[in-house]
Amino acid sequence: MKTLNMAQSTCPTCRMIVPAKVIADGKDVFFRKFCPEHGESVCHVRSDPEDYLRAQRYVRAAWVPREFNGNAEVACPDGCGTCERHEQHLCMPIVEITTRCDLACPVCIVDAGQDWDMNLPEFVGILDALIRAEGQVDVLNLSGGEPLLHPELLAFVDEVLSRPEIVRVSISTNGLRFLPEPHLIQQLQDRDVVISLQLDGFAERPYEVFRGTALLQRKLRILGLLEKAKASTSLTMTVARGVNDDQFPGMLDYLFSHAHVLSLMIQPVAFAGRGAALPQRSAPRLSIPDITRALGLAGHPAVKEADFLPLPCSHPFCFSLAFYLMLDSGGSIAINSLVNASTSLDSMTNRVVFGLESEEHERMKELIYDLWSGPSGSVPDSEAVMSTLRAILREMSCACFDPRKAFTAMEGRAKSIFIHAFQDADTFDLARVRRCCQCYPRADGTLVPACVENVLRRGR
Repeated sequence: MKTLNMAQSTCPTCRMIVPAKVIADGKDVFFRKFCPEHGESVCHVRSDPEDYLRAQRYVRAAWVPREFNGNAEVACPDGCGTCERHEQHLCMPIVEITTRCDLACPVCIVDAGQDWDMNLPEFVGILDALIRAEGQVDVLNLSGGEPLLHPELLAFVDEVLSRPEIVRVSISTNGLRFLPEPHLIQQLQDRDVVISLQLDGFAERPYEVFRGTALLQRKLRILGLLEKAKASTSLTMTVARGVNDDQFPGMLDYLFSHAHVLSLMIQPVAFAGRGAALPQRSAPRLSIPDITRALGLAGHPAVKEADFLPLPCSHPFCFSLAFYLMLDSGGSIAINSLVNASTSLDSMTNRVVFGLESEEHERMKELIYDLWSGPSGSVPDSEAVMSTLRAILREMSCACFDPRKAFTAMEGRAKSIFIHAFQDADTFDLARVRRCCQCYPRADGTLVPACVENVLRRGR
């Protein structure tokens, strides 16, 4: 075994913060931990030691929040809220507006199913605190439980839309309520909401394992309703080795063949909440390098393993992503194949969606102009690319900048694939928490990093 690093992790039994040695056997990366009460444990963290080291080169300078609501006087992460030790701002807050759910998924990291709904005054207070801390929020995600079950869902969305500081709203949903109430899709579409639909593939077994019931036919009907309404849709896929890691070809085909589908979010299963009891926990976990490799081998002509880079606004072990320019002539091309990695990363240094701040918007226009005016022979499929870039430049030529209009303009021109690795008690790393850009806002004004909540606080 070779030692790569040291970290602070959690005991998988009691979840106390303990020291961890990061070790590798040439194929995989592990944490070797020691808990004073439960002794030594070894946990599989990630495949590919070379990728583990290479990913850390993509760390960018942090953009700190305007306001901290945590307590830096206590040990990290007990004072999360966040405190002055936090090293990144918030890209996408996740607001859990209900704990009710119409499924009982064995994989649920939040252990949803209780009977509670957030009230509107509490929600208003959360939005006020977010805007004070961030100034601008790119994407606010409404989650749960199942947010479609909240009796005041549309009032919550309207409250968000009344805040110009919040660029876009997304809703994470299993979509089942759309079947008896398809009009709800149009109501959300009228409000320009992105519907993040839980979709684990086009076979039945993933739903039986992850969701505890057969869902495939209902999911296909939901997809049909969203397509008919041309509703802005993101697909969210939970994936585990041997369960649905063979479903990537179908997911990629659906993403690129449907104009209303904006993105694909792939989440390797995290063994937290009810997911801690999944039998797959005993097998080597599926990690980001495994997924990028599998996507490159999935056979889609647009997608290659080299398209994916760590998201610089988070810790590089948390996110990897690829953006694809949709050509006016049909087809697509990876943006990373048009520009070098550092240029691409500089364009989205501290945001999960780039181009939503006026300086970034100008930088994007300069980047597009450089591509358009540069040597066409260096650009793959140059004639189609240049035609598309000219059209984008025309759309971006207005002197007045509006982040909501910028979002709408870009989502029609690009698709994205995100890989988001939530942590659990085995993989928890305090360094990752300190750069977390996805937090749960609470009514007391605190912003709790997602994995602190899921691993250390939820259920306690």
